[in-house]
Amino acid sequence: MPLLKIFSRQALRVSADVLHPSLQTLWNVPADVLKVLVCPVADMSGSEDLYIDVRAKAKPERTAAVVNQAMADMKKLFNEHGYSANIRVELYEPSLQSAL
Repeated sequence: MPLLKIFSRQALRVSADVLHPSLQTLWNVPADVLKVLVCPVADMSGSEDLYIDVRAKAKPERTAAVVNQAMADMKKLFNEHGYSANIRVELYEPSLQSAL
């Protein structure tokens, strides 16, 4: 499950529900697999508007090239909404996941 946490100093001009379909396409996952959270922060280092933390299962099709392209496409998507973004992706071993 890709989990996208978007950290921002100010309220976003675009909602998680609006971003969801584009991000779902970029990560090539069903709608119910992707979760987008917008997390307001009182203080954050760096000059970027947004810090985006992505966690997703490591899968054979999620090669470094595929992940790098998804990051570039995400950067472009957020830029289209007027934001500069610092994006971090962490892939984890699927056997380590637990969820209820």
